[in-house]
Amino acid sequence: MWLAILLPLGANAQLAQNLFLDTKAMSLGNAVTADPTGIMDIHFNPAGLTKLDGRQVQFQAMNILLQSEASFSLPRDYVADDAGLLRIHTDPVLREGKSRATAAAYIPGIGLMPLDLPVLTLPTGGVSIKPPGSRFTFANAAYAPMAAGFAKADDDPGRYQAKQVALQRFTYLSPSFGYEVSDTFSVGFGVLFSHQTVALKQDLRAPSVLIGVLEELQNAFGCFDDNGNPTGNDPLAPIVTLCGGKVGPYQDVGELTIITEETLSPSFNFGFLWEPKPWFALGLGYQSEARSRLKGTYDLEYTDDFANFFRSFRSSIVGAIGGAIFSLPTGVKKESGHVSTELTYPQHLQIGTKFRFLERYQINVDAGWTDFAKWDSLLLEFDRPVSFLSTAKTLAPELVTDTSLNQPLGYKSVWSWAFGFQYDLNSRVQLRLGYEPRETAIPDDARSIQAPLGFARLYSIGMGYQWDRDTVVDLSLSFMQSRESIKADPQTAVDGDLYPNSSDALNRNCLTCTVTNPYPGLDVETKLTFGVAGISFRTKF
Repeated sequence: MWLAILLPLGANAQLAQNLFLDTKAMSLGNAVTADPTGIMDIHFNPAGLTKLDGRQVQFQAMNILLQSEASFSLPRDYVADDAGLLRIHTDPVLREGKSRATAAAYIPGIGLMPLDLPVLTLPTGGVSIKPPGSRFTFANAAYAPMAAGFAKADDDPGRYQAKQVALQRFTYLSPSFGYEVSDTFSVGFGVLFSHQTVALKQDLRAPSVLIGVLEELQNAFGCFDDNGNPTGNDPLAPIVTLCGGKVGPYQDVGELTIITEETLSPSFNFGFLWEPKPWFALGLGYQSEARSRLKGTYDLEYTDDFANFFRSFRSSIVGAIGGAIFSLPTGVKKESGHVSTELTYPQHLQIGTKFRFLERYQINVDAGWTDFAKWDSLLLEFDRPVSFLSTAKTLAPELVTDTSLNQPLGYKSVWSWAFGFQYDLNSRVQLRLGYEPRETAIPDDARSIQAPLGFARLYSIGMGYQWDRDTVVDLSLSFMQSRESIKADPQTAVDGDLYPNSSDALNRNCLTCTVTNPYPGLDVETKLTFGVAGISFRTKF
């Protein structure tokens, strides 16, 4: 439970790679490294800036319709009579329906905000200047190279994997230039100054066999009646008290909020564009990695039952001794303090070609590589001992200390292809098609319901319209969907056995599930769908 809270952050990073940045790029499946887009070449390939004459300004808006769903079910061969201590068939999420997520964002100075809107608009803008007779073109833009966030309702069954989460990188200053070395070869470079945020709000529970034992003891002692009200029974007090508050595998433990940010995170982009023939071009774009030291705060508010249970338990003879030995929670209602982490924005390399034939037709083919292998783990460091870390340390000492939590991610660097097709209807109108089969960097054993992005296909159409001699308007419509079927371990699974279908970040069935995942033993189906309508306006001034 405790460690899996961080997995959605990596999933969001993969989700946001090279998306929602430029209207023309989206309409061509992001295969634009050798086919300049406009001012947003700052991101894709700064060498393409040399195609912009005079002084130009560009505004664009990506209008995004998002739908993220997850459903939970018992495995087909599940037998309730052999349920064991976890009694998976009693998990309340089976009765709560589908999990549904809307968009969310982090607003500096305000915090995490659910964006419960039918359509989310993501604006960008920039300017470029090419002095008369100069080989240089200078440009600057404000945009979000990484913008992913999701929010769920307070009673959503998926609330145990990021009720609200945002992973954002906003570039507020990007001074860049393109230089025309010759008539056929250009280079470009840019320095980017960005704001990086990781923000998370999550409900917690502890669906493990160990907590199941406590629930069985409470039932045996008659601690609570059928309505969950305390009966006043605690037959072993003061030797050991187990009836201070109701606990169980599917009882809420509390709510954790983590907000971290870095206001100045620099990186750089560079590229080249080679056009030896009118019908052929080759481009390369490189976006450097950026290491950010994010600092912020955490707040952990426990439920009354969880706090009361441990406060009562620690007051008994066995609880006082055992609590000290195993660093069990003391029963405080709330913990808060400062937290920090280091996050690497992964480097990205993209190589592309452009072919023109029969005068009116054009095909773009790109191959891109993103170094997500740098997301091998994510370490959170707290400024003081935290009760939930001290407890988790006994089950995962190699990952947890009293003041730190190291989440293995195991992401992999991947290559992906992108394809674009363009037809010049006439001298003013260009029609476009795009297709991008997006490989996932997320290994099978790290899949989750938050940003559930496996292999996905992006389909797009669009057009470019030369409004007048100085003005270009681009339009695009894009659709992308990813589906995942994450099957649970067999009911007879033995702790430590490896099963290929389940995920350590979601539904692994094991003795130490308290420190891994919140939905042990359940089959999970996920679906993530995007529809995007983009419009861009670029003109001289």
